[in-house]
Amino acid sequence: MTAPRPGPHTHADTTFEAASRWHARLREPAANAQTHAAFQAWLADDPAHFEAYEQAERLWAAMGGAAGGRRDEAAITALVESAAPRRRLGRGLVAGLLLCLSLGGAEWVRRGGLDDLRADHIAAIGEHRTIQLDDGSVVELNTDTALAVDLKPGQRRVRLFRGEAFFQVASDPQRPFLVSTGEGEVRVTGTSFNVRLRDDVTEVGLVEGAVSLTAAADPDASLRLSPGEEGVLTSSGLGQVRPFPADTATAWRRGQMVFFRAPLGELIGELNRYQRGRILILSERVRALPVTGVFDTSDPASVIDMIEATLGVSSLRLTNALIVIG
Repeated sequence: MTAPRPGPHTHADTTFEAASRWHARLREPAANAQTHAAFQAWLADDPAHFEAYEQAERLWAAMGGAAGGRRDEAAITALVESAAPRRRLGRGLVAGLLLCLSLGGAEWVRRGGLDDLRADHIAAIGEHRTIQLDDGSVVELNTDTALAVDLKPGQRRVRLFRGEAFFQVASDPQRPFLVSTGEGEVRVTGTSFNVRLRDDVTEVGLVEGAVSLTAAADPDASLRLSPGEEGVLTSSGLGQVRPFPADTATAWRRGQMVFFRAPLGELIGELNRYQRGRILILSERVRALPVTGVFDTSDPASVIDMIEATLGVSSLRLTNALIVIG
């Protein structure tokens, strides 16, 4: 990803980068009394340093930092508060930004893990693949998708481990076509439909034909969809049927994302699916800004430029793997 609009760093940018380094140094095993004294002096040097340090902690929280790290977080929090008794910072988080950067953004890059070992077909992050199955069916894989295929004389089965796929199933009434996920199963004989895994929810949108959904949590119940409908499988059972806007929901097949007055946070969440780095929004106000448009999934940098130009927000690139929108 290319950098946002070129230009010199502001004083605030420089201060934030320094705060990020302190956030990491304090959690390193080598941090000692001299390190703590230097940090307290840095905090006391400028009131803006407190704000920058708080922002660094909020950033790590947004990136999913977890408790239980290398240093005693309570002690670090006490250290900060001893330099500014009237400032109460958020609870310390495990690792600092500098550590993440030194690992090449490893904390943010999504990994397939065992799913990739079990999968027959994988679409990498940012990739769109089309697979022709032996029975004549066609499967399109969206970004970061993994699935396994098992075609037998009496049954055709696909296991979707993660991601999103569009199925155009060749008709064969004698041999059902099943798509299974952790939440349940989709059963068809010949039809076109979209399946997306979103955390512990499976979303199934029907374009043509008919599909039947069965939840793993309630195998005795089933849900039959008609074209233009979407059903949901959850860990607790079947969800409610809702309209399925195929043109927008499957715009990924054209390399696009389509939004109409959607929160900016929703757009950025989708954009993060298509690139290995992370784009974060720290401000709730900015996250809620409404966005309308058609965006190119193959060029995240151009989407950021468009957001800056139309919404009047700015972005800060900290590494090749991290952009912060403010």
